Amino acid sequence: MFNYFDSPIFVLGLPRSGTSLIAGSLNTCGAWVGSTFPGDENNPEGFFEHKIIRENVTKNILKQLLGCDPLGVRKLPPIKYEVRDSNLKNIIWKILKDDGYEDKMPWLYKCPKLSLTWQFFLDAFPNAKWIIVTRDHKSIIDSILRTNFMNQHSTDYVFWENLINQYNIRINALKNSTTNYKEIISSDIVEKNYISFIDIVNWLGLTFKKETIEQFVYKPYYNFKQ
Repeated sequence: MFNYFDSPIFVLGLPRSGTSLIAGSLNTCGAWVGSTFPGDENNPEGFFEHKIIRENVTKNILKQLLGCDPLGVRKLPPIKYEVRDSNLKNIIWKILKDDGYEDKMPWLYKCPKLSLTWQFFLDAFPNAKWIIVTRDHKSIIDSILRTNFMNQHSTDYVFWENLINQYNIRINALKNSTTNYKEIISSDIVEKNYISFIDIVNWLGLTFKKETIEQFVYKPYYNFKQ
């Protein structure tokens, strides 16, 4: 019997790059996401980000273990660090089990902060499959400046350009540490260009459901034009 728990799907990318869009689309194709944050004016269809893992694991790694900003904006962790959590896998298994996960299907954890904490998760789950979501930087910053939980940190365009560069350095470090990843441009799925997405769905062992995805991806919610 295949051990799905040992082979999670991790979705990451820059803040406002479309990680929720891709995670939600993969959820419609059969990936288990568990108890996630509901939608609001910033992400009407939902965030598809497991509440307890984000709040009790990812933020704890950033704040307690790395001494950094748990929101992943002000003080970022170094590109490489020696700190690890050998119990991380057991902690996540308990969280998922308590949330009803039974290891009968692929499970997914999406969080832009994985761009900063991936070393912990790669150590715990060496068989994980990583989905790196990309989007042009101008559209990302424009979205950040429209989003209240992001623009509260700064409304300075250069500030966000610098943060994007710092995130990308860390994402590139992940890409240099594993070959088990694929990249996708989030705007493609809005424009119904499914070639890369179908490749990812097949790679993950999920089932592409065109009609369900097109119901989920209600285009007016997404401002992805270049």
